[in-house]
Amino acid sequence: MDKLILKIEIHGSVEVKAGDRLVNMVMFGGRCTGGLFEGEILPCGVDVQKITSSGGTLSARYALEGVDYTGECCRMFIENDAVLGMPFTEPKIITDSAALGWMNDAALCGRIINGGDGLTIEIARAGELGEDIV
Repeated sequence: MDKLILKIEIHGSVEVKAGDRLVNMVMFGGRCTGGLFEGEILPCGVDVQKITSSGGTLSARYALEGVDYTGECCRMFIENDAVLGMPFTEPKIITDSAALGWMNDAALCGRIINGGDGLTIEIARAGELGEDIV
């Protein structure tokens, strides 16, 4: 199964708190591998986490530059939304890659993996990561 595998490097965060509401903006960079695309997260990737006493959401937005599996240079933009505490995400991708153009309209699923080697995000076609419901 081909997928995007993003190794995330946290660069810092900014927090705003008002009563039971918290917004945490996490700046990050990193690298993408996985067979479909190889490249780097461009500067200014940010994950906006909105948290209240009843739960929270996250929305990570970032751009990447690299090469697709055909060797062509390309860029992609990823918007990855999730409910905090849940392992699966709902990514949307826009890319200028002809070979990966199917991603512009595809149903995709992401998975958040917190491990000993840091934070990893996997993105593939919906149903290919073992998710129950997206």
